[in-house]
Amino acid sequence: MAITIRNKETEDMIKQLGARWGQGSSAVISRLARTELAKSGIVSAQEFDRRMRILDDLAREFPPQDPKPSWDELEADMQEMFDYLDEECAQP
Repeated sequence: MAITIRNKETEDMIKQLGARWGQGSSAVISRLARTELAKSGIVSAQEFDRRMRILDDLAREFPPQDPKPSWDELEADMQEMFDYLDEECAQP
């Protein structure tokens, strides 16, 4: 894909960098784009897949104790959240 720079100032900056680095305009733009992508935190598809495999391995190694709690467990948790109200209301 050809890129046409219609800004003389930008074109001159690209040429200056190319002369300094010994690269053509396309190589300069490619280098700058790679640098910006690296700074932005965007990762390649391969790196994304590698990280997801690590997370999947961890999930298999340390599964939740009970992935789907029973209704009784939910009710007990809800009651526990509000037990302090019973204690506060009972005090004179």
